[in-house]
Amino acid sequence: MSRKKKFVIFAHSGTYDKLYQIVTLAITAASMGKETYIFLFFGALKRFVNEEFSPEILGSEFGEEGEGLRKRMVDMNPAPLKELLEEVRSLGNLKLYACSGAVKLMDLEEVKVKSKVDDILGLTTIIEIADGAETQLFI
Repeated sequence: MSRKKKFVIFAHSGTYDKLYQIVTLAITAASMGKETYIFLFFGALKRFVNEEFSPEILGSEFGEEGEGLRKRMVDMNPAPLKELLEEVRSLGNLKLYACSGAVKLMDLEEVKVKSKVDDILGLTTIIEIADGAETQLFI
């Protein structure tokens, strides 16, 4: 019996550029038939739970270039990340999990978090799920 290849993203950053990369890589991998997991921590967790996917929040590394990049993103009017994510999650091979420790550290309500993700998991379970993944990214 052949198992699907696993694609895992440990999502840490909450800046738009990184959220965009997290979502686009995950939906591409899932659309290719890979068993795809996004594990949410810190800034990424907070932004996903609060559905804050605005291009307004770019990483500071963009400096003066950031305003131009933000404007181009708005002008290009890409499909909203939330809609892309929901559409691909409905296919069933993209799972979104929150780290239990990060939920507490970010002072998020468990009920709200559970309404936005597939589950809240501890690190042991996260590592078990990620074990053997063909691809593991930390963003």
